Amino acid sequence: MTTVYDSAMQKVANRETLILDGGTSTELERRGAKMQNTQWSASVSFESFDLLVDTHRAFIDAGADIITVNSYASSRLVLAGTESEKHFDVINKKNIEAALVAREKSGAKDILIAGSMSHQASWKRDGTRVKQQIETVIPKKELDSAFQEMVNFHEIGGVDFLLLEMMTIPYRMKSLFQCVSQSHLPVWCGFSAKRRKENNKITSFHDEKVSFEEVVKLSLDYNFDVCGIMHTSADLISECVELIKTQYSGPLMAYPDSGYFKSPNWQFTDVIAPNDLADLSSDWIDSGVNIIGGCCGLSPEHTKAQAKLK
Repeated sequence: MTTVYDSAMQKVANRETLILDGGTSTELERRGAKMQNTQWSASVSFESFDLLVDTHRAFIDAGADIITVNSYASSRLVLAGTESEKHFDVINKKNIEAALVAREKSGAKDILIAGSMSHQASWKRDGTRVKQQIETVIPKKELDSAFQEMVNFHEIGGVDFLLLEMMTIPYRMKSLFQCVSQSHLPVWCGFSAKRRKENNKITSFHDEKVSFEEVVKLSLDYNFDVCGIMHTSADLISECVELIKTQYSGPLMAYPDSGYFKSPNWQFTDVIAPNDLADLSSDWIDSGVNIIGGCCGLSPEHTKAQAKLK
């Protein structure tokens, strides 16, 4: 745990608001980075390192207190068997290096660096159809190995904390939670949710048979420093926050997405306007959310609008 991290968490304890960056991978795409068919943005650090640094810088310049390593899709679960696997170590080391370089170049030494970890597997196709994540069953041994590998990269690389993103599939979550609980790094946990129809219950983003409450409950034995809702439609955030609060009393984060994914590209369709996001974010802060930001589809302009709420 770093002094910078301790200072940030003291601000949270004092009810100050921290600003998380927006969608790093989708901002890379918006700026011209190539998205790979089965691995999305995973290899950008190897192919376009300077672009990745500049993207992090853009979020810092917009007012982000926290930037996120572009490692959501760079584990073995995504890269195994792809052309990028031979560059696996370099990709992951450069992902972290890019965030460190961006912080150094910005001159803002108090910026936190979050090491993104997910249980995302590669996007596989069945003919023209992209399979749902829950259709890809991964043995526990493979999960454990992939997660430990990513923890090692982040610990050695020097991130400030681990950010678990898009927690939705229970058996993968359990393996990941057990792994990160052995790390010396602090851990933040981000759940993702959806509602198929207006009057339906809110469910796990990837598995509509699993209620959102069930997903949250899986985290309660691990004493994560922060929990929250992310990569979820902005109009569901407030309800999800209230559901989390029924089970969890610690610091809260909220960072929605906007648009939708059609592999391998993000579709920037009907993306929420920055000022509209800021209006919603103000409500989330009033309800007790400590950290606000954006996920896929949300740009430095959205970060700039949110930063005015501090």
